[in-house]
Amino acid sequence: MATIVTISSSPSASSRTDAVLGHIERRLAVRGHDVQRVVVRDLPAEALLRADVTDPRIAEVVAQVDRADAVVVTTPVYKAAYTGLLKTLLDLLPQYALRGKAVLPVATGGSAAHVLAVDYALRPVLVSLGAEHVTQGWFVLASEVEVFPADGGMLLSEVASRALHQVTESFLTHVARHRRDEVVALDDDVVLRVSPHDDVAAPLLEDLVVEYGTRYGLSTPHTQLTEVPVSDFEGPDGAFVVILRGGQTIAGGAIRRYDDETAEVKRVWTHAQFRRQGLARQVLLELEKAAAGLGYRRIHLTTGPRQPEARALYLAAGYLPAFDLHADPESVGPHAFDKELPAGTVRAGLRPYQDWGAA
Repeated sequence: MATIVTISSSPSASSRTDAVLGHIERRLAVRGHDVQRVVVRDLPAEALLRADVTDPRIAEVVAQVDRADAVVVTTPVYKAAYTGLLKTLLDLLPQYALRGKAVLPVATGGSAAHVLAVDYALRPVLVSLGAEHVTQGWFVLASEVEVFPADGGMLLSEVASRALHQVTESFLTHVARHRRDEVVALDDDVVLRVSPHDDVAAPLLEDLVVEYGTRYGLSTPHTQLTEVPVSDFEGPDGAFVVILRGGQTIAGGAIRRYDDETAEVKRVWTHAQFRRQGLARQVLLELEKAAAGLGYRRIHLTTGPRQPEARALYLAAGYLPAFDLHADPESVGPHAFDKELPAGTVRAGLRPYQDWGAA
């Protein structure tokens, strides 16, 4: 099952565009996919226009797109272009928000004169956002769609129905192929609990020095990896987790004792070439399981003001901010988050370090 985010950018709540989107969503859902609709007109207008990614609803949309395996983008066409609503949303997404994802673009309009809007206006923007494959889209004439507002029904012309079926099937074929490739890749991943002194931890620690130094300069506390001893990340109170793919360290993180009932997350990192694959979320999950296994009841962490992707990650993962989300990040300083561990969280399913032959 894939997670597919669909984007409705019509300014009208009873539009032909949304009716067409509903038809596509039903086809995706009956194939067993998790379909999540984003309705741009329902997002907070000021935050949308200001590209305020700290707004909780905007942050959740960004996180939804990040977590998605594929995206369907729908828009009415006005004056030979997609809607301003859609542009405001696309403009606030991270530069490569669609990296690794299949995208299906669909537009509606009143005249066949606008049929090229999909390929010449919308497609280049989707490609610029890193979409792995923008499948053949389709332009649906308004005259081919009859909407019944009383019950939300819709009648498509035979031409439109056949065309939408074809492009949706092509999209689903690509999603299935991509998912098979992803499963093969993830099957090769190995999650290990290691010593922070081990060689496989070195790439993580080295890259964090570079990353922090770049973001914060050379003399701020955020650049220092030695503010706590690495021995804190070893038993009995801590844990250091890495994910290996093909023997290469591609992600990792650590926990240490914060107080008797609280673990502190530190050093969460993903290799630059493997980002936007859900690895940071996987690391967090493993650290939460490890913390529960060590008897902790909650998680505490801090991230720096110049790490918006980390901030978005923790918000999306259910961590509660202990600071004003709307304040200037630089004025806040360290961004603190907390999360209660659910009762009954299982012990982390990690292969112990001593069982791994390359120690």
